[in-house]
Amino acid sequence: MHVFQPVTPREIDQGPFIYDGSRMLITAGKEGKVNTAATGFGGYGYLWGKRVVYIFLRSKRYTRELLDETGEFSISFLNQTDFKRELKYISMVSGRDEDKIAGARLTVNHSGDIPFIDEADNVITARVLFHTECEPEGFADPELKSELGDDNYIMYVGEIQKILIR
Repeated sequence: MHVFQPVTPREIDQGPFIYDGSRMLITAGKEGKVNTAATGFGGYGYLWGKRVVYIFLRSKRYTRELLDETGEFSISFLNQTDFKRELKYISMVSGRDEDKIAGARLTVNHSGDIPFIDEADNVITARVLFHTECEPEGFADPELKSELGDDNYIMYVGEIQKILIR
């Protein structure tokens, strides 16, 4: 019989990007309009024969509207300490009301047609393969449903197009 040692998922996380609940910026744009949203919900893996990322955006976000129009997005990973103020600003301001990327003193760059945040240490660009609304009745854990409030989330599964590392 083999002896197995228990480990936590955190103990085996490695690589240039790790989804650990830290804020990441989801960016999308079309015809000169670019917006970004901060989220801590996402992951990566292998699905349908493809390397994928999955993200969750609130249904009312302007970034979600741009993402739905283009079918493409980026995930930018900024240093959580160095960009604490900028991440907080992005989380608090609506892109419908102002250019919050400029307001946060961040810079937009592009990989092909996909915008991303230039100050990031690591960036993933992706093309949407699947999306669905996370309905309240789909949550098996009632605490999660109550934490999310009234605004539904949309889950996106995107095929990784590029990974950019500074």
